[in-house]
Amino acid sequence: MVDSSASSRMTEILQKQQLHERTFVLAYPCHHTYRSVGEIVFEFEKLGLDITEMGCMHVNKAFAQKHVESTGLEPDEFALHPYRNLVYYLASKPVVAMIVEGKGAISKVCALVSDKQPPFWFTKGISTVYASPSDDLAKSDIERWFQTVDLKEMKHSKKVVCVLPDELHGPWDQVKQALDKDCFLHVQPALKDNFHMEDMRVFLINPLAFKEHCVGNILEAIENNRAGIRGIKLVKKEDCPSKLWTSDSVPSDRGVAVVGYLVKPALYITFVDPTVKNINYSEDLFEIGSNYVQQNEPWEGVLEHATIFFKSGYSVWANEYCLGGCMFEASLVGLVERH
Repeated sequence: MVDSSASSRMTEILQKQQLHERTFVLAYPCHHTYRSVGEIVFEFEKLGLDITEMGCMHVNKAFAQKHVESTGLEPDEFALHPYRNLVYYLASKPVVAMIVEGKGAISKVCALVSDKQPPFWFTKGISTVYASPSDDLAKSDIERWFQTVDLKEMKHSKKVVCVLPDELHGPWDQVKQALDKDCFLHVQPALKDNFHMEDMRVFLINPLAFKEHCVGNILEAIENNRAGIRGIKLVKKEDCPSKLWTSDSVPSDRGVAVVGYLVKPALYITFVDPTVKNINYSEDLFEIGSNYVQQNEPWEGVLEHATIFFKSGYSVWANEYCLGGCMFEASLVGLVERH
């Protein structure tokens, strides 16, 4: 005889699990290049889903290979793509990894990613966003992509150079040799002076944007007013004390730190009306109130300010042909190839 109370409890547990799910999403390099990460986040927000982790990172071939093998993806799917192979493509330029949570998150995200109608999901019939198709795979994907970064380990890495305000760790001689080979560069004595940090700005999308589900809108505005993104990371107040956090009391304690390169003057953060959110792409108008997003002052050191949010500093590695990484994010290459 079946215990009805036990059966009822099991049904209740299953219903709760279905109400709140978490899944993993990976936006391929084209979304970093063509500035559509904010557009993807906005689509998730429209479905009532929350972004609870996010990071822009440049991975190496070995890590990309493990991702492709573990997820059962077909590496030759990109046979018609210039990179020919999915592994090489994922390692070619920065990707953006996310954890998405909410009611029916797995099915909602998979349905969205498999829909070929929105132009930013597919390029010539090739999917450019990966989403975990099951709970088990979501757990393993999240564990792989969001494994804890041990800063002590990064400091002793033989593959990755970590550039901090007052410290430099890793094989910097190797990186300097790669810089010396570039005939267009005049190599500066201090490694951090070779990456044009004076042209970067640090933004913090504040908790109010999470409350009003406009993180994607604001991130998209930042993306469309810069020449490059050097870092995107979801951060929490308790872990990242900064004057860029607003004092307004809102339920969320999350923010998104963004490092932009060559930001256009069209992006205007205003203190006159801190609640304004006037974004008009056709008129090139991007006026956003300081309650939603703030940026460091131009005279403040970007490296000093960015490392409040990106603890491991500016990550760079070099191989025989070129520099890699060049991001405000501890590259996972340091976790995969430790020796």
